[in-house]
Amino acid sequence: MTDDTSELYLAYWDTLGFECILNLSGHDKRAMWAVLSDKEPERLPVHMMMMRAQANPQRSPEIWTFWSCIDRETLLQYAEDEPQALADSIRRLGNAVFVTAKQRAVIT
Repeated sequence: MTDDTSELYLAYWDTLGFECILNLSGHDKRAMWAVLSDKEPERLPVHMMMMRAQANPQRSPEIWTFWSCIDRETLLQYAEDEPQALADSIRRLGNAVFVTAKQRAVIT
């Protein structure tokens, strides 16, 4: 049996590049321990990301979740060096949370 070292990530990008890549793995566990410790659990900014995406449709924003065994720092480096290749890989292997509908060109 092999160890599964995959982590769950959330990525937000648009035509200007990647906005963020968040590691979601362990969020439920951290939230549970925060509640048990009488602390406010960490809130994920997904709702705010979706509001931002809806407010900026001209930039064609996309929000996706995906599993990867690559660490977050390396993913961020890929996002800076090869953003198109990373976005294409996430689209191929990930799950869409929010994707802006592409507008049909009136004049081409």
